[in-house]
Amino acid sequence: MKQKFLSAATLTALVVLVALPLLFILLQAIFPHFSAGQLSAPLSGISALLNDPQLMPMLGGTLWIACGVALVSVLIGLPLGVLRGLFNLPLPKLWDLLFLIPFLTPPYIAALSWMLVLQHNGYLQQLTGWDLNDLLFSRLGIVLVMTLNIFPVVYFAVSRSLLASGQRLATVARVHGANSGQAFWHVTLPMLSPALAAGMLLAFTLAIEEYGVPAALGSRAEVVMLTVGIEKKLADWPIDLTG
Repeated sequence: MKQKFLSAATLTALVVLVALPLLFILLQAIFPHFSAGQLSAPLSGISALLNDPQLMPMLGGTLWIACGVALVSVLIGLPLGVLRGLFNLPLPKLWDLLFLIPFLTPPYIAALSWMLVLQHNGYLQQLTGWDLNDLLFSRLGIVLVMTLNIFPVVYFAVSRSLLASGQRLATVARVHGANSGQAFWHVTLPMLSPALAAGMLLAFTLAIEEYGVPAALGSRAEVVMLTVGIEKKLADWPIDLTG
């Protein structure tokens, strides 16, 4: 009885807090005058949205950056997670804390920090003479800045999976003649694949929904992501709720 009550309460909370707001957004998209209490002219705003010349560049730029962030997050988070999960590192909890800091840092603040360091006459150029302004304000620069905030999700997924499963099966493989590389490739890595896939998917999702970094760097890099496009429809007058 208690379990049924908890399930019903959880479902009700999800409906009220998640499904209901999304339903209002969907209804606004279908019925352009829904905010005025009218259900007239259904789907009349779709054609205008599809004819928007910025739609496909925004969609393509968003997918390009999100895929890049997911891939680079794996390239950074996987080896670090393996080190944390398989080896007895000094001060292991400090590793977790250090990689948690960038994930908890507001992305917009992180983007501003990198701008201060890498832009023309930034701290890096003043100290070393290197000018990485063109790299920062590019698609690759956006991917790198976003990745440095997001890769910890892959790191924690991989490291926690390894810490939970241990090295027992890899040790058995080595006992039966496999070397360390073969044991990792044929035993440890397949065991990691669900956690790695989940971390990569989460990194992709976080990159798609990110607003701070694209807003700070995107205009000078000539990259507009969907989140920035949505914000413009709400910020410019008249407000385009349907769009």
